[in-house]
Amino acid sequence: MNRASGLWLRGQTLWLERSDKERRAALFAALVVVPLLFYLLVWRPLAMRVAHWEHVLPRQRAELVTMRHEAALIRSLRARGGHAPTGTDLLSFIEQHAQTAGIAGTLSELSPRGSRKAEAVFSRVPFNALVRFLAGLGARGVVAARVELTPAGAGLVSGSVALATRV
Repeated sequence: MNRASGLWLRGQTLWLERSDKERRAALFAALVVVPLLFYLLVWRPLAMRVAHWEHVLPRQRAELVTMRHEAALIRSLRARGGHAPTGTDLLSFIEQHAQTAGIAGTLSELSPRGSRKAEAVFSRVPFNALVRFLAGLGARGVVAARVELTPAGAGLVSGSVALATRV
């Protein structure tokens, strides 16, 4: 006789030794305890995990869409290549890129600082938009030589950026 069948016989003997009242009470307790244990050990943890992912996944999907869009933008900027603009072309290029980036309304001043340099002054520009703007310029050969920013509200900054073409 193996161990499992020995335990089964022993349990059956113990069960049969109990009175009808004790057996009914044990069955009632099992009917209450088993579903409660199932709920606490299986159902509730699964439900909490599902609720967590229902909250997190939409935000992560939105971030993925944004990243894919920005990756496509970077690929297109790299594909364009070409030489960095100089002189008045540099100022026009910066203004056009600000329009494209959607931050032209925050560009309060744009002035030349020689043939290969310019200074842009921004007022209350969204920080993330400014970073994307500067990254786009960098991909086209115009880099930020100096950046002086101060907070101007939640997610907003004001300040100046000295831009220069790579030689």
